[in-house]
Parts: sequence; C-alpha cells; structure tokens
Amino acid sequence: MKSGRPEYQIAYGKWVVNAEARRDSKGRIRVYPLPASDGGGTYEVAGINDRYDPQMAPHLRNLVQLGQQAQVEIDAADYILGNTDGVQSWSKIPAIEIYLRDCCFNRGLGGASQILQIALGHAHADVKVDGHVGPITLGYLSQVTNVKEFLGFLRSAREIYERRVAPPVGKRAEMWNGLVNRWNNSLAFALKFA
Repeated sequence: MKSGRPEYQIAYGKWVVNAEARRDSKGRIRVYPLPASDGGGTYEVAGINDRYDPQMAPHLRNLVQLGQQAQVEIDAADYILGNTDGVQSWSKIPAIEIYLRDCCFNRGLGGASQILQIALGHAHADVKVDGHVGPITLGYLSQVTNVKEFLGFLRSAREIYERRVAPPVGKRAEMWNGLVNRWNNSLAFALKFA
C-alpha cells in the first residue's frame, strides 16, 4: 500500500478488494471469468476487469498466475484507491468520502457525482443533477451535519441512480440482489467511520 494515505482510505481499499474478490478454498484471490451479461469484459480480479481496466486486469491476472498473492492484494487496493481519488476533495468527512469512493468505483466519477447530487436533493430541492460537482454542490455538501442520515440518503440515491441508468430488467434482474447487498455492505462499512 502506498504510504501517505489516511488509515480510513487504506481500510477502504482493502475492504473493496475483500468485497469484490473471488477466492479459492485457501483464501487466495483468483481470476474470475465474467458472464456475458455482466458487461465488464471477459474476466476480473478483485472487481478489476479487462474491459474497463485493460492495463491493470492483465497485471493482476499475471500476479495471480505467478502465485504472488500479497502483491495482488496490494496492487488491487492501490489501484482502486487511485481510481476513486477524484471524490476525496468533495468532503473531508471520512464516512462520506468512503461511500462516495464506492459509488465512484462502481459507476465512475460521473456516476458518483450524480449520486451525490440526488442525495443532496433530499434536503435541497434546487440541486441540479448534472454530474458537475461545483461550488453549489460542494456548498450544500458542506452543510451536512448528520452524517449517518446523509449516508442513508447516499444509499437511497445510489439505487435511484442505478434504476435510471441500468434498470433491473432481463439479465440485469438476475444481478439486482447482489447489487443491493453490495450497496448495503458499503453503507455498513462507511458507518464505521461516522
């Protein structure tokens, strides 16, 4: 793990690896072939797939094949943190940052920004959901005083967003329960830092 990161960020990186990784009977991360309905390519390692992460996925696959499990864990967590660093300037509250990082991990920076704006809309009807986190969005976010309540708003917003961009129909419906569990587990993890 790269040095200089706060402990809560390091904990989040490790949590995602554990939440996403498929492991063998000895607890070693393995390469997981993705079903065609997933949309993430042909395989993934700790949630990092060959479609969206074409340099890192083969690197991690090679480490798995070489039996370098400790390095797989480190490199995957570092990569996840690096790919979600875009949200860290939005909030100085670790629990909120963690949940937004997880939104970013699953839906990219644009998706995370819209989820944030949907959540802020619970208290501020005039929040525009445009995917641009500027002074207005940040101003409203800085007014959040009840972190646990706002995390609940973020969790609800995540589902609202997902229903808009990829509703649970057809093959997607088969994965819906897994997504809901993932969002709930992410909320439970973020609440540890609230």
